[in-house]
Parts: sequence; structure tokens; C-alpha cells
Amino acid sequence: MRRILLLLSMWLVTAPVSAQSVTVRGRVLDASSLRPIQAATLTIVESGTQALSDQSGRFLITSGDPGSVSVRVDVLGYESALETDVILRTSRSTYVEFRLERKALELEGIVVGAPAFRVLEAAPVSTQLLSNQELRRTPGGLQDVSRTLLSLPGVLGGVDNRNDLLVRGGGPGENAYYIDGIRIPQINHFATQGASGGALGLVNVDFIRETEFFAGAFPVRYGDALSSVLSIENRPGSPEGVQGDFTLGATEAALTLDGPAGDNSNWLFSVRRSYLQFLFEALGLPIRPDYWDTQFRFESQISDGDRLVLVGIGALDNFDIVPPAIGDDFENFEIASRVIDNDQKSFTVGASWRRLIEGGFVTTSVSQSRSHFSFEDPGDDGIPVLANDSEELDTRLTVQGDFESGSGLTMAVGLDASRSSVEASVFQRSIPGGALTEDLAWDEGVVLHKLSAFAQTTVDLGSRVKLTGGLRADEVSTLDNGFEFSPRGSVLIDLGSGVTAQAGGGLYHQAPSLIALSVKDNGRPLNLSLRQQRNVQVASGVSWTVNQGFRLSAEAFWKEYSRVPLLVSDPRVSVSNLGGDYGFVGAEPLMDDGTGRARGLEIFAQQKLLQNAYFLGAYTLSWSEFAGRDGGLRPSAWDRRHALDLTGGYRVGSWEFGSKLRVLSGLATTPWDIVASEQSYAITGRGVPDWTRLGEVRTPEYVRLDARIERRLDFSAWNAVLFLDVQNILNRENAVGFAYTEDPAFENRIRPIDGSGLLPTFGFSIEF
Repeated sequence: MRRILLLLSMWLVTAPVSAQSVTVRGRVLDASSLRPIQAATLTIVESGTQALSDQSGRFLITSGDPGSVSVRVDVLGYESALETDVILRTSRSTYVEFRLERKALELEGIVVGAPAFRVLEAAPVSTQLLSNQELRRTPGGLQDVSRTLLSLPGVLGGVDNRNDLLVRGGGPGENAYYIDGIRIPQINHFATQGASGGALGLVNVDFIRETEFFAGAFPVRYGDALSSVLSIENRPGSPEGVQGDFTLGATEAALTLDGPAGDNSNWLFSVRRSYLQFLFEALGLPIRPDYWDTQFRFESQISDGDRLVLVGIGALDNFDIVPPAIGDDFENFEIASRVIDNDQKSFTVGASWRRLIEGGFVTTSVSQSRSHFSFEDPGDDGIPVLANDSEELDTRLTVQGDFESGSGLTMAVGLDASRSSVEASVFQRSIPGGALTEDLAWDEGVVLHKLSAFAQTTVDLGSRVKLTGGLRADEVSTLDNGFEFSPRGSVLIDLGSGVTAQAGGGLYHQAPSLIALSVKDNGRPLNLSLRQQRNVQVASGVSWTVNQGFRLSAEAFWKEYSRVPLLVSDPRVSVSNLGGDYGFVGAEPLMDDGTGRARGLEIFAQQKLLQNAYFLGAYTLSWSEFAGRDGGLRPSAWDRRHALDLTGGYRVGSWEFGSKLRVLSGLATTPWDIVASEQSYAITGRGVPDWTRLGEVRTPEYVRLDARIERRLDFSAWNAVLFLDVQNILNRENAVGFAYTEDPAFENRIRPIDGSGLLPTFGFSIEF
């Protein structure tokens, strides 16, 4: 240990070996047709070093010094663009891709210059684009995409030990995820079946080039989601030879390798192994979460107009419970009794072929996803409380075409066909004081065939106004009433002087979860009468790009839910109020008579990393309410009135200092039914909510300050990154909920569930 500390001290105080030349490579493409743009001028802003893109749109810029730079692109007939925080390394070249919009006529007023912000014409509202560095550096983010998104407006989290995405009043099961255009059922370890939230992200941030996050009002290209869409684009592998990265972080060790495969192909591969089980053992906790994950990407430029991409991602999750020893803490006995065994296996593999054609391009993709869930609670009385051994399979074919004309008109059409199935062996015991009046068990499956189609048009009405309109149709074959239309639209208005106004909205649908549709009683399906859940949503706002690196925006949103699933055993309870804990939701008889609404206001300020500093400031004022069969709206389990997130950092030479402050008002919770909980506790170690008082109790205010210090070292042929990340540096006790307890230390039978305390973690990354 002394030698390790001595080595770290030397790294922190000594200067790195003299550096060699570093390079930036990439491509410049037309945003509408994805055709290469030749003769674009690429400039490293800090040094003035320039290069031109070739006929394939590729460029290579050689610079003298490693570090963080900004790269600007200019070309006649297109809007200029600026990419900030491009890290130049001695170990490898850095890839940057520009997708440029056709240039509109010059407007009178202030000229902002090449902006660092890109606006998607078909999705001008409620959309945020984040680079690899913005995802990686977030203090307290654990290099987890979902946790990084908590810095954005409208995005709330649940408890500290989960990374649920709660977007604009919606639950964790209302989101959709894509990697390189391939739909992924869930992106988390220890995911909640039927809701998709989990403990930690399984996406390797080192793969990511850029993410597009739609917090609402997303276009018709995306379906089967009610709240948000996260689309991840990965970078290509290195063309210079096999290169890699070894990272030891807060929760895992990871190895990433990439390189060329011939002249026109490249690959990436990673494997990660957790060591959470050792950390939990050292802390004396009775749970041992343990996981592996792997990810790969292969890209081949078959011809000038054809590109093939293969992607894959998979995880193995194992959750062990160690019985506490005699004399152990009372809370540990309760944790061991309350937590259910949770083992999972999942993978997705897919292939995407993009072909450039006259006036646009066509993308064809095929994929298959498989998820195996195994949950078990043996019961404290020796009689099983629940068991769920199920496997979900999704096979999908998607064809999409994007086209443009010379008259300012772009069009997109698409067709998606999938076969989804689940084989489920489920048992749930009727517990005294619980909702079920009798045991529920089935050992059967269900198969769904889904077919969807969409068409969308974007019209440029001049230099100031762009309109987008689209229509989507979805059919779910197994449902009694499975067909739905979803019209949507948006408008973008350029008001001049860097100010724009935008609005969007429409109709959105989502099919019931597979585990919910598998429920049967003596072979008779119970939930096939469920309709696709629906919401109508509208979002509108204004943005002001003050200068090329700073933007202010404000948006208001409104969502109206219908056909929300309710528990037949207790029609007061909406499934939208469940899914924030480990296990599964929806595996019981349901009806779709529920309703709900969410509304709010968001303010967002963002400073890109120019002149050594960056900043994100987000404030959200929101309401989230759902109603049972009686129609009375009550606060949902995701209802927080206020959320303030301030994230910023400053870079000095090879050092970077960052912090994140998160301030939240109280979260709506449902108090415990003490009488029913006393009956249930003896068997499950868990309490029973008093659903007559749904959402009546709120947690205290939540305040957490995280900090991160990072130093980058550049040597002749490799790089090192050292970081210290401190969560909850104030060591503030933040109650994120309440648990029923029979610990004598709590006379009222209610134990606050505390979030993470002071947690410093040291990590490093070696790039070679």
C-alpha cells in the first residue's frame, strides 16, 4: 500500500514526459442526407491549425500539444459548427463527427458565430445533446448515463442507490433506449422487470460519441414510450492499430479495446467486472450485488454509400444475501429479510445497414434482445412469499428512409415489425394484510406481434419558421384492442439575435409490459383487455443563445394520461405509482381505468467548456398526479415540487475541478398501514402501504453536494487519468423514504431510509 501511495503522489506532483504530436480525425456530413461534405475547413480554435475534408468527408488535423481544444468547421452553403471539449491524447487520435445543416438566408441582427449547440429540426423542443466528456465528468455520476441525465431539467431520480429516470412526472417504465439505432429493452444492472429502472448503468461511457435525450414531445420516429427517449451513438474504433483503456472506478474495473479490421472496418470491445460485493462486505451489509457486462461494436464501410454496423451489449447480475450473525445490527436483519434474491441475464445483438441513395438514405436494422429474470423470497416463516422465473425475448426488424428535396422539404418514413414473448413461472402468496385475497400462480407464456409505421415531413417556410408534422400507427396483435394512431408535430421559429421559440406535442402510446400480459388464471389470460396506455402532451418554450458557448432556455410542459393500469385487487393503486424498487411490477390482474396528469416549468442554463469553464444549471417546478378508479387525483410516487441542479467545473492545465449541487423538495410517499404491516412483517420483513392515504406524507428536503478532482497526464505513447470523486461531501443525512420497522429504537415503527452518506472514491484510467 505504501508503494501505491508513493506512486500516486509522484503522479500528482511530477510533470509528465514530453509529449508527441496529437491528432483529431473525423467526418463532415450533411445532416439531412448523411452524404460527405468535401472541402470543409476544420480549425483547432486554440492553435489555428487547419485541415480540409476530403471527398469522403474525412479529415485529419495534427496538433503539437495534448489537452482540451475546440474544433470549428466552416464550409460554403452550410451553417458553421463548433465542437468543444475535444480531448487530444498522445495514445490515440480523437474522433469528431460534424453533421451540418444547410445555411439559411442571413438575418438582420446579432450574429452569434459558430454555435456549440446543435438543434434537431424535427425535434426542436425538449431535446438535449451531450458529448462523451459531458457524460463522463459529472461529479457523483459514477460514469452512469442515467445519473448524468439528472443534471438536466425535468429529470428527477428516485433513491440514491437506484438510477431510475423519472422524466416530467412519468414513471421509470415510460422511457425508450437506443444504441446505434438498435432498441434496447433496458440499460441497467438489476433492472426492475416491467419498469426498466435499476441500480447501475450497463452502457460503457468510453464507447459513446454523443447522446440525444428527448425529455418529451419526441417525433413519430420513436414509439412505445410515454415520457422520454435516450438515443446513444457510439464512436468508431481506432484506425491506427489496437488500442485500449483500463479503468478502475467507483464500482467496477473495465477494459476497453478497439482497433482496425482491414482498411475500411473497425471494432470496439469492452468487459467490466464489479467489486460492489467486496465494498458491501467491508461495510458490513448483508447483501452482495455482483455483476459482469460486455459490449461490442463493429463497423464496416462496405462502399462509398454502404455502411454496416454490428452492436451487442449484455450483462450477468447475481445478488446474494448473507444471513446476519448473532449480535449484528437490527437493521441488517431487516435488510436480509426484506430484500428479495435478484439474479438476471440479458443481452441485445443487432445489425444496422445504412445505404445512401439519391436524395437521402435508407437504414435497415435487425436485432434480438433476451432478458432472464429470477426473483425469490423464501419467506421468514419458511413458506415462499414470491418466486418469478421468466424470460423475455424480442426480435425486431426496422426499415427507415430519410429523404430531402431542394425546396426545403425533408421527409422520413419507417416500418417496424417485432415478435415479443415471455415465458413466466410466477408465484405470489396471499399475505395477511396484503392486497391479494388468494395466492396467484401461473406457468405459461404469451406472444405479441407488434407492427408500426410512421411518416413525417419537415418544411422550411423561409429563414425563420420550420414546421414538422407526422403520423404514427401501432398495432399490438394480442391485445383485444391493440391499434392506435399517434399524430405529432412541432414548430421552430427564429426570432433573430440568437433567440428561438419552439413548441411540440401530440399523442403518445405504450403497450402493457410483457410480464403484465403473461398473467393467467387456470390458463385464462387476465390482462389482454388492457389497451395501450396513452398520454397527450405539449411542450413549448424559448431559447437564447447568448454567445457561441452559452445558452438560456425556458420550457413549460403538460401531459394528460389515460388508460393507466390499476390493480384489480385495489383499484385505488396505479401501476404508475410502482416500479421504484427492485423486483417486478404488473404481475397481477390489472384494469386500465386510471388517469393522470403532469405539468411543470423548466429553466436551464448551459455554458459549454470554453475558456476553461463549464456550467449546467437546471430548475424544475412540476406536479405529477394519478387517479385510481374513483377519479380522485393524488400525488404520484414521483411527485416533487421543486428540483434545482447546479453542475460546474474549471480546468487549469491538466487539472479539472468540478462540483454538483442538488436540492430537492420533499418526495410524495404513502404512509404505512400499521395494523396490516404487523401481519405482513412477520412473513416478509416488509410493511403494507395505507393506500387510503396515497401520497400524503413527504420526505424532508434533499441537499447533496458532490465534488470531483481529476488530473490528466500525457506521456509519449500513453495517457493516465487520476480522479477523486466525493459523493455527499457535506455528509448530510437525506431521507429518501420511510420503511416500516419493528426495531425497538423506533417507537413509531417508521425508520427513515437514508441516502448515500459521505463516500469518497479514487479511480484511474490508463489509455494506451
